[in-house]
Amino acid sequence: MLVILAKWSKQRWAWGLLAFSALVLLLAALYFQYQMNLAPCMLCVYARAALTGVLLAGLIGMLSPKSGLVRSIAWLLLAASVGWGLFNSHEHVQVELLVQSGGLYTCSLFPEFPLGLPLDSWLPAVFNPTGMCGEVAWSFLGLSMPEWTRIIFVIYSLLSLMLLFSQFKKVKYNPYD
Repeated sequence: MLVILAKWSKQRWAWGLLAFSALVLLLAALYFQYQMNLAPCMLCVYARAALTGVLLAGLIGMLSPKSGLVRSIAWLLLAASVGWGLFNSHEHVQVELLVQSGGLYTCSLFPEFPLGLPLDSWLPAVFNPTGMCGEVAWSFLGLSMPEWTRIIFVIYSLLSLMLLFSQFKKVKYNPYD
């Protein structure tokens, strides 16, 4: 499995597939917001920022997938993004559980994005939080959106770890690959 992943990590299409998956998820989030009128809370917006990092990691990996340096930069961005996304989606699930059990929780008024980037000013249609944290406005198969988001980030995290470990696997050179 690691040999296959090591080969794929050197292919432009694999990084493109990663970027495409994040783009689809971001478009789904916008569909929920603008077509289903589900206002994103602060933690939802953080998940979008993490998905944007996954998208950028895929695009960087596509630039020159055979270059170890480019793959390393793409992997570092991927790992940072999925780690932050997993942390925030887990926190979001905990907030939902707290609110459902009768507890109180309020989101901060202003988002704090990594590196101090003002994403809510640059792209307010995507990154401006307008909803309340803890409100379960949508569910599918008994799981809320933050629970699905956590599952997505767990999958991305596992992929990121497998990608890291695959880079240490010796792959025989085949000029016909």
